[in-house]
Amino acid sequence: MPQRTVAITLANATTIVAMVVALIVAWYARDVLLLAFAGVLLAVFFRTIARWLHERTGVPVSVALAGVVLFLVGGVIASLWLRGPTIGAELDALRDGIPRAVEAVKGRLQASDIGRRLLEQMPSPQEALPDARSAVSQATGVVSLTFGALTTFVVVLFLGIIFAATPRPYVSGVLALVPVRKEARAREVLQRLEDTLWWWVVGRVLSMVVIGVATGVGLWLLDVPLAFILALIAALLTFIPNIGPLLAALPAVLLGLAQSSRVALYVVLLYAGVQAVETYVMSPIVDRKTVAIPPALTVIAQLLLVMVAGILGAALASPLAAAMLVLVNMLYVHDVLGRPDADQPSA
Repeated sequence: MPQRTVAITLANATTIVAMVVALIVAWYARDVLLLAFAGVLLAVFFRTIARWLHERTGVPVSVALAGVVLFLVGGVIASLWLRGPTIGAELDALRDGIPRAVEAVKGRLQASDIGRRLLEQMPSPQEALPDARSAVSQATGVVSLTFGALTTFVVVLFLGIIFAATPRPYVSGVLALVPVRKEARAREVLQRLEDTLWWWVVGRVLSMVVIGVATGVGLWLLDVPLAFILALIAALLTFIPNIGPLLAALPAVLLGLAQSSRVALYVVLLYAGVQAVETYVMSPIVDRKTVAIPPALTVIAQLLLVMVAGILGAALASPLAAAMLVLVNMLYVHDVLGRPDADQPSA
């Protein structure tokens, strides 16, 4: 066999082995990689605002970045400090109110034949309530989950600040992996990825604010108890498209049912209306600046990442899908197939 053929065969075999090893490492390190991606999202958000301030005021990017981080993080900490007792009290009230709402709903179901049949299929309180040992285990799990969420937040915040403060080594590392003749195209792809992630984050933040305010005002007008904490939950869960709004609506509907069927119906219409505005008004505006992700693709990505990485995967499925669409459009559809880039953002 010619020496050149042997060298090519060995090179191809080495490449395949390296790819397999990389996939195995990525699988076992999937949680770390998702945290890193979350840090990149936060870094894009911080640094884009800092660059905007630099262009408008002439302040060095590093100084503007420090100001942005201090302002945003300090604002969150101050809000928690001021509203923390209220949030804690309403969370306790919500935890206590949901069981009472369930009992009230059961009482309403008892008034009809169909309702009684449904109740017969439900487990008895003795079956539904855990024993003491199980209760202790669940309480420990809640504490562990809380500390896990705090740890995740701290790690993502740390990575976001580091990536935003010193992006050059990471960009240079990516560019070092491509041929010199392709460096300009790689920079273009990275810039498009940054723009896409920026507008995705902006869209989510705007949606969270609009949905939180609209939901809170609507629940207050409907005289649904715990409107503030329910609106806060709706705002936070908006970060997870499709799945989040459904989860956020459940406690509000239950509390509405505890008052009357009419109130529950109004609550359902409120949540559906707010989501319709977000889906058909706000999302298309953001999509003009980034890539329009087909809803089915988002759901499939969420289901896959929920199976792989749980709630963190569900939260990051949508921006990951957006980034993958950019890479497929630019590197395969355009560069390999020779077709125009699909879903180019408008000016």
